[in-house]
Amino acid sequence: MSEIWALVPLKTLAQVKKRLAPALTAELRRELVLAMAQDVVSALLGVDLITRVLLVTNESSATHSFTAMGADIFEPERLGELNPELEQAAAYAKSQGAEVVLIVHADLPLLTALAVREFVTTASPAIPKAAACKAGAGTNLLLTGLPLKFPLVFGCDSLSGFRQKFTALNRKMDVVMHPLLALDIDTPDDLQTLLSKIKKGDPVGKATKELLLRETLDRDKIMMETKRWRFTRTC
Repeated sequence: MSEIWALVPLKTLAQVKKRLAPALTAELRRELVLAMAQDVVSALLGVDLITRVLLVTNESSATHSFTAMGADIFEPERLGELNPELEQAAAYAKSQGAEVVLIVHADLPLLTALAVREFVTTASPAIPKAAACKAGAGTNLLLTGLPLKFPLVFGCDSLSGFRQKFTALNRKMDVVMHPLLALDIDTPDDLQTLLSKIKKGDPVGKATKELLLRETLDRDKIMMETKRWRFTRTC
């Protein structure tokens, strides 16, 4: 089995989840981001096939809790751009013996170790694999060999971008839509979906669930902002 490193990018907390601003205060947005990231890291640490979990961040105020969990920290050059920072982390992983990287976004509150293990074990060694976001356009997980063959293209409509890149290399890419890998939290609509799952008793990451149950959220406001967002949605 190839040595697999998981890379989890975490933005500077002052910049996180601005599309949730109509529904959540800045402090609560920061807490939510950290809680979801902790749940993602916890799930990855529970996968025996993953050699190391690397949090890719320059947010020094958040690193202690993750190192206490067993994750490592990679501080990229201060580019402020997701793709170049992940490329730096992938190059570092390669230099330390990694043969494959699994890039996992930090805002996946339904992610479980079992779902990640299934994602990895059902991948073909020669074929990169991606997990689509709930809209089918973004890329929530990407499993690919090292060294990277082209610049990463996470962002708007990234799944199409990755397909084009691999096609140019005459390589296929396996894409899955998995309910536990698809829900990323970016908008009031996503938050409403997450709150509904918690209310129904669906499995949600422990730290995320505890935070949202502890807070007295203005659910009427969240519903109103969800409806407004649906009329003004952008990528």
